[in-house]
Amino acid sequence: MESPAIIDILLATYNGGRYLIPQIQSLQNQTFQNWHLWIHDDGSKDETPALLERFVREDSRITWIKDDVLLHSASENFMHLLRFSTADYTICCDQDDIWLEDKLQVLYDAIRCRDNSRVQAVYGNGYMYHCDRGVIQGRSVLTPPETLKDALFLNGGIQGCAILFNRKMREICLDRPQKIAMHDHLFTLVALTFGEFTFVDRYLMLYRRHSATVTDAVDGNFREKTSAFISKKSPILDSSHYEAIKSFYSHYRNQIPDSKLRVLEIFFGLEHCAPFRRLWRVWKHHFRLYNRRYLLLLKMLVRPYMNH
Repeated sequence: MESPAIIDILLATYNGGRYLIPQIQSLQNQTFQNWHLWIHDDGSKDETPALLERFVREDSRITWIKDDVLLHSASENFMHLLRFSTADYTICCDQDDIWLEDKLQVLYDAIRCRDNSRVQAVYGNGYMYHCDRGVIQGRSVLTPPETLKDALFLNGGIQGCAILFNRKMREICLDRPQKIAMHDHLFTLVALTFGEFTFVDRYLMLYRRHSATVTDAVDGNFREKTSAFISKKSPILDSSHYEAIKSFYSHYRNQIPDSKLRVLEIFFGLEHCAPFRRLWRVWKHHFRLYNRRYLLLLKMLVRPYMNH
């Protein structure tokens, strides 16, 4: 009898036929082989269903969940898939990336030696793959958040496809808040609030960027990214992420450790402060953007703090 998978991989698909073959083959080529791939399609109209049928037929480790549920959202598709995971560890998989062959082994080695009686998540870096131009340039993670204070102003989180997390974290994420901005934003908040979020400084995938990519671009070096961020006209923290953080706080309030609860309460209090007092409190309480306090202050000076 085949032993249970140690890692569940969750693949949310939608009209990704152009990219599916190299991505799934990159999973099959992993040096770590004790995994199970769960796939849920969100109503693809291209060749995706035919490709999934082929892979399911050829590899017993692959399950396509055919439940006729349409989410019309990549994030909700991943959250739906999370309900099917039963392994010790779970990781999401974007339909259009390519994983380097040691990705699962590196992340597994990093997480299994930690205290898995509490929430644990580990994540690695990736090469930016600009497939429209045929260029591999830049890295997907420039500044790993070290604390919850580093993540609250990011308008996002670490890419879900970079994060391997344990049962404890999966249980918390399954008891989800009413509002989430993206699944990876929720994963980042949960890891930094309830446990340990460990960065493995290794390049483990080609993080594909193209015209149909769902998430914002993260390419460029630190200086280029900072310059682009400062010049944007959008608010420093968009309403969808702010509302998601409020929903996170409201939903988990009775479970959040006191020290993290205080961070969130100070964060929400900023909205009601006068401008210069807000700047002072951000500096005093060490909130950061890309792990730098001065960048957050600079951004707050050149554009509105929040836009509801």
